Amino acid sequence: MNITILNGNPDERSPEFDRYLADLTSTLQARGHTVTSLTLREMDVRSCNGCFGCWIKTPGECFSPDDGHTIRRAVIHSDFTLWASPLRMGFPSARLKMVMDKSIPLIHPYFVVENNEAHHRPRYDHYPRLGLLLSAEDDTTADDVRIVSDIFSRTALNMKSRLEFAFLTDQPIDAVAQALTANQPGTVPFKHHLSPTNGVTIKSPQRLTVFNGSPRGRKGNTPLLLEKFLAGFNAIPGNTSEVFDLNRQHNTPLFTQAFADAECVLLGFPLYTDAMPGLVKAFIETLEVYRHRAGNSPIGFLVQSGFPESTHSRHVERYLERLAARLGSPYLGTIVKGGVEGIRIMPDNMTRKLYTGLQQIGQVFAQTGRFDADLLHALAKPEWYPSYLAPVFKLFVRTPLATFYWDGQLKKNGVYDQRFARPYAD
Repeated sequence: MNITILNGNPDERSPEFDRYLADLTSTLQARGHTVTSLTLREMDVRSCNGCFGCWIKTPGECFSPDDGHTIRRAVIHSDFTLWASPLRMGFPSARLKMVMDKSIPLIHPYFVVENNEAHHRPRYDHYPRLGLLLSAEDDTTADDVRIVSDIFSRTALNMKSRLEFAFLTDQPIDAVAQALTANQPGTVPFKHHLSPTNGVTIKSPQRLTVFNGSPRGRKGNTPLLLEKFLAGFNAIPGNTSEVFDLNRQHNTPLFTQAFADAECVLLGFPLYTDAMPGLVKAFIETLEVYRHRAGNSPIGFLVQSGFPESTHSRHVERYLERLAARLGSPYLGTIVKGGVEGIRIMPDNMTRKLYTGLQQIGQVFAQTGRFDADLLHALAKPEWYPSYLAPVFKLFVRTPLATFYWDGQLKKNGVYDQRFARPYAD
């Protein structure tokens, strides 16, 4: 077998994880397997900036001048890829997340219907089997591992594969090696459809500190949704808000201090490979200094995605609920909305209901100190499509109407004929 190990250990001063992977590599090689082990902290890996150039300008390839092409080539040519990382604030490292974000050139922007859900169309005929290896933090629970493995199971679906195991490094190396090379591989079970989480009610805040986690900064869709929420929040006399753009990573110390000084926090971001963007994970890791600090501000979240169904975001919502608990912050809930890609070019009659809903959520929050469950439910529709509509949905995604948004940009950039390019197929 050809095996690729992506080592997301961010800290060379914590060598135990590296030693475990080195021993695993030696074990696999001794059994005749070819292993490519990539230590991501030693590579030039840059954050995905959400430009979608890999879909609409250079189909199948990111034109960022970093080592992403080396990583993607190794992954697509492997029989098995192991995602490996210590947990940091309850989730794999920002370095590994950045690499996962930069894997989207390996799939297509067009949708297909799988498991009665929208997922991305494959770009290649072959994708590797997938596994997850984690090292625990002092407070890691079985729930933490399940939440992370659920998210990675969703990513595996979009990578046209499946997550075969999720192990901690307390597992014997031989057991991991056997799972990697099993003739009858297993699958990590996970529940596709989760219910929304429930937030708490707090005293109505007057000052809201908002973190915009869009890699596109103010040009993204996330700040547009946050703006509508704030229009409702700031409609109450005396209320104020301040927005920080996390893509300006040179200002990270300012962001961390803003969190420390906040009366109430709202963190918004787009769904990137079924979780938060890498730059948002990097920000979350900076908050570790405030872990369980007495008096941390209440925190709520907004997650938007291009998938039409909100169910895709419910697994990362479970992580966000745990993140609030990790920080010792009252959890306000998560605003979830799918089908957001392209809203900037939509006519007013197509966005009016969405924007009005967000304003109502913001205003009710300002008045009552809670994210109203009924308003959240109405905004999130469709949560998922019933199975009897799957045949209709499958027909729809094959129509020009379903591909119009991406086709238009491909044609504008003169690469429509290259839309199915496979640059790593050699």
